[in-house]
Formats: sequence, C-alpha cells, structure tokens
Amino acid sequence: MKLIRTLSTLSAAALIFTLAACSEKDDKSVDMKKEPLMSQKADDKPKHSVKPKTAQQEKISPSKGMEKVTLTGTIVHKEMEGGFYAFIAENGDRYTLQKLDKKFHRNGLIVKVTGMPKPDLMTTTQYGTVMQVEDIEILDSSRVIGNSSSH
Repeated sequence: MKLIRTLSTLSAAALIFTLAACSEKDDKSVDMKKEPLMSQKADDKPKHSVKPKTAQQEKISPSKGMEKVTLTGTIVHKEMEGGFYAFIAENGDRYTLQKLDKKFHRNGLIVKVTGMPKPDLMTTTQYGTVMQVEDIEILDSSRVIGNSSSH
C-alpha cells in the first residue's frame, strides 16, 4: 500500500510541475498581439529603388566601368579547346578576342587592337581577358608563321 501511495504522490507532484511549466504567465512566451508575424516584419524593411539590370542593359553598359582600350601586340594561335586565336599585348596581358575577322587569323601577326575589355565574361578558352574587337590594324605581317590564314 505504501508503494501505491508513494507512486501516487510522485505522479501528482510531476503533474503539478508539468502544469506549472506550461502556465500562461511564463515570461518567455510571445504575445501574438504585440509581436508581429514574420511576414509583417519583412514588409517593414525599407524599399530600395535599385532595379536589377536586364540582359539588354548588360550588353549595352560597359563591364564595371571599363572603357575602350587600344593595345599593340601579337595574334597567336593556341591549340587548346579546338584551337583559337588569342592576343598577347606588348605589356604581356593576354586576351581572347571576340568578333575577330577571319582575315586576322594569322599566327604571329603584329596588330593594333581597339576594343572593350570584358573581365566578367567567361569563355571555353579560359585564356586571359575577353575583349570585344571594335577596330584592328595590321602593323607587321613579316612574322606570320605558316600561310596567310589557317581557317
């Protein structure tokens, strides 16, 4: 009998402690009337007037403030990625030329190139900085290796 009474008393005490822990007067509970919902908090953030650029705007605007450059250097044929014509400037900078006319596909050709560097653009060649060619002038063709054009 003592065992049943002891278990009864312990059960009653455990029930009282459990109910006391769940009381409404707990300081850690959140008052839904005072505390806004998460969706309401998100609406309180300031609205920014900055609009993301569209693909058309990206094409027109220069990449990160880059401006047209004019460089002198050599057009070289690289065998990687199926072969392509690269440009090595006199200062050693390397470029992958976009929109290079086929008449300039000559390994060893010394040229002056004017174009727009696009450092944010990646190509399969992964060679230097991409530059979109706007103008190109042949300075010396005496160092060309092979035929006048390989393509």
